[in-house]
Amino acid sequence: MNHSRRQFLRTGFSLGALLALRGTGRAADPGSPPTPAAPRGLLFDPADLPRLRANVQRPEFREFWAYMTGLDFAAEERFLNREISLRNHITDMSRAQVTAVRAAFMHLLYPDSRQLALARLALGRVLQYPHWDWLRDSQQRPVSIMRGAGTCIGLALVAEWLAADLTAAEQAAITRAMAEEGGPSCYRGLHDMTHHDEVGPWSIHPDEEGLSPFSVAHWPRILDDTNLRITCTAGLAAAACHLQGRHPDASLWLEATRASLRRYSAHLPQDGSFPEGVGYWDYTFTHYFITLEMLRRKYGVDDRGLLDFTAEARFALEMTMPTPAQPDGCISIGDSNTAAGSVPLSWIAREFRDSGAQELTLRPGAIRPAWTGLLTATWYDPSVPARLPANAPLDRRQALGIVLSRTGWTDRDCLVTLRSGGPTNHEHADRNSVIFTAHGERLLNDPVHAAYSTRDPKWLLRQTEAHTAVLIDGHGHIYHDGRDGTNSSAAQAVIQDYRIGPGWMTVTSDAADAYRRAGLPAQLVQRTLIYLKPDVLAIFDRVILDEARPVQARFQAFNDDGAGHVTADGPTFSIVRPLATLHARITTAGESAVAASRLALPEASGVYPYAELRSASAKEHALLTLCTAAPHGEAHGEITVQHEAGAWHIAGSHRGQKVRVKIATAEGVAVPVVTL
Repeated sequence: MNHSRRQFLRTGFSLGALLALRGTGRAADPGSPPTPAAPRGLLFDPADLPRLRANVQRPEFREFWAYMTGLDFAAEERFLNREISLRNHITDMSRAQVTAVRAAFMHLLYPDSRQLALARLALGRVLQYPHWDWLRDSQQRPVSIMRGAGTCIGLALVAEWLAADLTAAEQAAITRAMAEEGGPSCYRGLHDMTHHDEVGPWSIHPDEEGLSPFSVAHWPRILDDTNLRITCTAGLAAAACHLQGRHPDASLWLEATRASLRRYSAHLPQDGSFPEGVGYWDYTFTHYFITLEMLRRKYGVDDRGLLDFTAEARFALEMTMPTPAQPDGCISIGDSNTAAGSVPLSWIAREFRDSGAQELTLRPGAIRPAWTGLLTATWYDPSVPARLPANAPLDRRQALGIVLSRTGWTDRDCLVTLRSGGPTNHEHADRNSVIFTAHGERLLNDPVHAAYSTRDPKWLLRQTEAHTAVLIDGHGHIYHDGRDGTNSSAAQAVIQDYRIGPGWMTVTSDAADAYRRAGLPAQLVQRTLIYLKPDVLAIFDRVILDEARPVQARFQAFNDDGAGHVTADGPTFSIVRPLATLHARITTAGESAVAASRLALPEASGVYPYAELRSASAKEHALLTLCTAAPHGEAHGEITVQHEAGAWHIAGSHRGQKVRVKIATAEGVAVPVVTL
């Protein structure tokens, strides 16, 4: 062991008056006071280094370790010396911060003078930023939410990991910046979010580069219960821990951090579901667990009892939607586009010996080639078995209003999802939209990678017309104009009926409120799903209007790889993917037609094909779309639909499954009566 490593072991984890956890290892009651104990590091102790070295060499970490060891020193040095803009926080400050943490971690594990020099260079450039985020409060003072909070975390880690290798001046510069910029600006962020009805508007620094113009005036209110509260909370926790015992406000910041965790946790549904979707679940709980770990290790505060984290892991499992082409695919409601990553899952697996979380941690694509993989390396415990929980339900109605029904958990299993419920941050205009995955393919799709800027044509992917959903006279339900970012709308849908049985699920949801809020004459916009596992799905839409209008039902195909094809023929349409096909037959109460089309986007933005059922102008519409799915090359069965006054009779067979369903509607009856 060289001198630098000896110095690290002796002094690297003692930057102030240190406290740590003393107790039984059981989660303490929320609000428990700190209990003094021995010094510990922010995320791990010196004795953990051999374990971390062993973890990063494991086969599961191959892609992450290739990323960490594949750093282009020349490119990073050129960027930091000549290309970085001190007015660009979105990309440039983030890149410098990540480089500092990445290089410092590598030097800590395997001492390397070049990594050390790069970490110090990146650190110096970060410290040159006159402010750490692009937001200001109503008094024009810096507010740290994203970049500033991340900078607090990064600098606290770098200061600790390179304690023996930084000069006294460098350490003093970090401490001064954390005291004057990092801690106060994160504290302002939490204060304004918590007291959003009492504070003035936020604004964007006028000299900021790389941002499309939009309003952040209402962000204190908008962000109060979103993922960015926890990002800010983690930044303040890092500042409080770094300055523990050395700054008069450190104890104030500690209490503000804990209060923020309590406030946010109280907002979340008790069933473990997460309003912003699984992609932001991953981001949120990465920062949440950084906060818990830092406070527990430095202050002896144990707030693991604030949430049921095993239920959170079940939510991460529920939202998986793997296919052979996308093993880390997810139910892409809202802005979610990949399943949960390994960072929060590895923490849950370790803390609660949760085998389901461990199984998800080790799934393909979960340990990602990004700097956050070092957190997985820190928390990963190979002694925890990796297996799915035997009692994981295949049918689920989440508190969010999302209904899921599946046949299993493999990449060839079938899954139907209905998006009902209310508004949330990062949502789309997607009420009553449907996703259907079968035999290894997304067949009825929900778009991924929608734009975050209204100037980008792919903002269209947020609208109802880009979903497997209903339009009234070509118009979708209420959304927002993006002036405040990708925040929630006012759209609501309500589940009116939900039932499950052996091999089947039915659900009915009404989204009329969301359409009325868009100025459309909707009394009822009701969708009923009848799912006969594994691969028969009936979609029954009833629309009642105040005045005669045409109605459309769209069925989106997945085509991100250019391999999705949609054709229409008379009252039928087909979606063809390489591994599976979907065939649909349309029956309506009035005049209708079916056509194949594509979203009105420039080809450079992608080709998004869909089938559209067009029901002629009327006050009342009843549309039945009977879908069957099959592996590519297999024939679809023969199923007939007979419509008589107030009743729809479905009979036949598909891939060996007999199908007999009656859907009955009657005046004064709120939901269709489904008989199987």
